[in-house]
Amino acid sequence: MGRPLADAHAVPTPQRILDAAERAFGVHPFAAARLADIAKAAELRRPSLLYHFATKDKLYAAVVDRLFGDLLERFAVVGQSGGSALETIDALFQAWVDFIAERPALAPLVLRGIIDGQGPVRERLEGQLVPLLDQIEAYIRHVGAAPKAISVRAALLQIGSTTLVRAASGPLAVPLWGDEDPMRTVRRLFDLPVPAGS
Repeated sequence: MGRPLADAHAVPTPQRILDAAERAFGVHPFAAARLADIAKAAELRRPSLLYHFATKDKLYAAVVDRLFGDLLERFAVVGQSGGSALETIDALFQAWVDFIAERPALAPLVLRGIIDGQGPVRERLEGQLVPLLDQIEAYIRHVGAAPKAISVRAALLQIGSTTLVRAASGPLAVPLWGDEDPMRTVRRLFDLPVPAGS
């Protein structure tokens, strides 16, 4: 009782649980996501899941921490890439757009967290993403890449929120936004060079 199902797995158990939970919390609000379903998707029994994550709250916090940690790591890699100022700004936006596409749970988790106004999503937004946003804003101002029509902060929030809502819209994304690459809008807004063929 409480042991994994028979198959041996190459992916460590905690990672399988977090992968399954990330998918579940991306599709369902916290209250509707069931530990039994997450355990089944991770090919475990519920007691094995609870051995690694004692409560649903702890599992949810671990999912949120991993998402935000992976996102911040992606931004750190861009920041250390050594490109020009404009290349770095472009790469930061591209990293955001790519991460949202690669990790579809982030958009609904963040949007629900903003609406709920509590829990680990809000804490990570305040403690990690807001300071990062401050740094990106300061960097854009410092290198003189600010958009002319609106404030840097407004542009960053517009890009961030539009990308989140678009990603969370699922099949409505194309009817609402069309099929234009979101990076084209970013590059126009910040007057960044558009790569050939884009």
